[in-house]
Amino acid sequence: MEVPLALVLLAIGTIVPVALALRPRAALLASLTSAGLAGSACCVAAVRTLVSRAAPSAWSADWPLPIGSATFVTDGLSAWFLLAIGASSVTVAIYSWGYFQGVAGQPPAWIAGALLNVLVASMVITVCAADVIPFMIGWELMSLSAFLLVGFHHRDPQARRGAWMYLIATHLGMALGVLPAFGALAARSGSTSFAGFHGAFGASDATACVVLFFLALLGFGTKAGVMPMHVWLPAAHPVAPSPASALLSAVVIKMGVYALLRYLSWLPVLPAGCAVAMLVFGMVSGVLGVLYALAQHDIKRLLAYHSVENIGIILLGIGTGMLGQSLGRPAWVALGYGGALLHVLNHALFKGLLFLSAGAVVHATGTGDVERLGGLARKTPVNAVLFLIAAVSICGLPPLNGFVSEWFVYGSLFGGAMGPSRSSAGIAAMGAMSLALMGGLALACFAKVFGVVFLGEPRDATIQAHPTPPAMRAGMIIPAALCVGIGLFPGVVVPLAAGAVGAVGGLTAEEFIASTQGVLAPAGRVTLSAAILLGVTGALALARLALLRRNVPEGAPTSETWGCGYAQPSARMQYTASSFAWPLIQSFRTVLWPHRKAVMPLGPFPSRGELETRTPDVAEHDFYTPLFMGVSRVFRMIRTVSWSGELVSGHESLETGGRVSPMRVLLAGVVTALRQRRVHTYLAFIVLTLLVVFFIESLSSRDSSVPSAAPTWETGAINGGAP
Repeated sequence: MEVPLALVLLAIGTIVPVALALRPRAALLASLTSAGLAGSACCVAAVRTLVSRAAPSAWSADWPLPIGSATFVTDGLSAWFLLAIGASSVTVAIYSWGYFQGVAGQPPAWIAGALLNVLVASMVITVCAADVIPFMIGWELMSLSAFLLVGFHHRDPQARRGAWMYLIATHLGMALGVLPAFGALAARSGSTSFAGFHGAFGASDATACVVLFFLALLGFGTKAGVMPMHVWLPAAHPVAPSPASALLSAVVIKMGVYALLRYLSWLPVLPAGCAVAMLVFGMVSGVLGVLYALAQHDIKRLLAYHSVENIGIILLGIGTGMLGQSLGRPAWVALGYGGALLHVLNHALFKGLLFLSAGAVVHATGTGDVERLGGLARKTPVNAVLFLIAAVSICGLPPLNGFVSEWFVYGSLFGGAMGPSRSSAGIAAMGAMSLALMGGLALACFAKVFGVVFLGEPRDATIQAHPTPPAMRAGMIIPAALCVGIGLFPGVVVPLAAGAVGAVGGLTAEEFIASTQGVLAPAGRVTLSAAILLGVTGALALARLALLRRNVPEGAPTSETWGCGYAQPSARMQYTASSFAWPLIQSFRTVLWPHRKAVMPLGPFPSRGELETRTPDVAEHDFYTPLFMGVSRVFRMIRTVSWSGELVSGHESLETGGRVSPMRVLLAGVVTALRQRRVHTYLAFIVLTLLVVFFIESLSSRDSSVPSAAPTWETGAINGGAP
């Protein structure tokens, strides 16, 4: 009953702040308390399900609509994602109390707290839904609440742009991928229940299954930020409030991964070519994501591109698991899917921590521009240590949790590289090399960020950093402790993934544990050895520092670090983030197409020298922007033609009482709403989406009975497999 309780708490956290609107501080406290308690309930439910490995538990309510059913199931796969959602919700709720204190202006901070509750509730509904209709409701609610959170600072044009880019991307993915994929399964099975989707398509429907796979990859991959459907991430993450950015990157994009894995569980074993395609998407997303991150100047935009990279790592694991299924190699299935799911949880922890830490930087300094920052380790030492822990984790270094999941993905790729098929072995070997390249580039990227932001001297004298509030520090310490704990004790966490892997790969818990033991044991030894080495090194460094301080006379003058023969070094002489990353960016210039503009100080009376570097996203600037500009021109052409073919302009015919056809009115209204970016158009899209689903159900429904409208909660257990 923990999951229904969590939804009730989230509903309270959404409604009560509205009643307390005249007391903003109390309203914010109520919303964040509800979110934190609901997250705790989700964690309890998830851990209980994962530890017990019992039959999936179900709970339902009578459904007043003539289609679908309000049935929800918590199995191994949904519990794994519930754990990530719950942990992220607790940390964000605690952090937000310190982050939103003192926020002035409209909208008030409690609105963001209420929207966080809606966002978490929508994700809980999405991962627990056992029917298309509640799944789609949760999916749409997630899109709307995330849209409002991204555009929370609506007076900022970049915030409005990022919010609309997110909304357009997620609905294009739904229209082009999600709806056709679900519609085909509903039409074949004659039901909208997930239980009926198992076996709807068999091995004889190979071509149809391949088409459905790519539709699902398009629709759910857009939500996950798979390249080249990723363009909304670097636009939305930097402009959202930092707690919202943390949730977006930690768990919202993982809903695309969850939906993709759930969809794969309904299809028969796919051909090896689908696995190869998944591996290719993983390599492209991972390598290009980290390269674009290396070229960024804004700390939150940099982290957004690292989300693309880590989605690529997850896809590498999923692709290897699919390859193992097609070739009959259960060890690859266990390591591939296991590594992907472990990275889902690990990424939720360290990427959420990174966004929270970056938010603390912005909160303390008022800017996220890396080029203007420096020396923050002196002003915010706790935040510097927490950022460093998350940076080591995301680079996949022992002894932290990022190493464990990437170790599993490496193991699956090495196994695939030694397989019997030359083509699959070659692509798996390329995946392993790509993963190694991602790790090296990520290490360079975070060496740049940490060195420039936290070390050295302040680069801008106008920036006066203030300490991080206690609530923000407390919210960041929790994921940092979990990153360390999972890294040091992987044997405690890895067996919990058995149920989730079984829901997708069809392995029993015993088969999963037996297949992963040969990789898990060395991982534990490596992390333990690294922890001992770091402990000894740290102790020696502290002892040396203590000796140096004891030998320095009290009151002795201190100065900045001397170097390069300059007697009075200036902060302007430090390496900038751009100069640090430029050699690597130049090495990949055929892929990134960087732009560099330099004005050199020449002549006897030289002007001020300037240097500007930027690396535009090729997918956005060279594909999507021209595409949507062309679509906009087409709509403008349509808008000037009436039903009879007569040219009209704007709303002239409406104002003068002239003849206007119904088609003209419809097209003009829709296009005008789109151009003015009205939310009404979004709501109309939701209604049309539901009408399409109703129509599909009316064609394929086998049972026309309508359940009672009085809601009654029921709990039970499903003896079959996953929903």
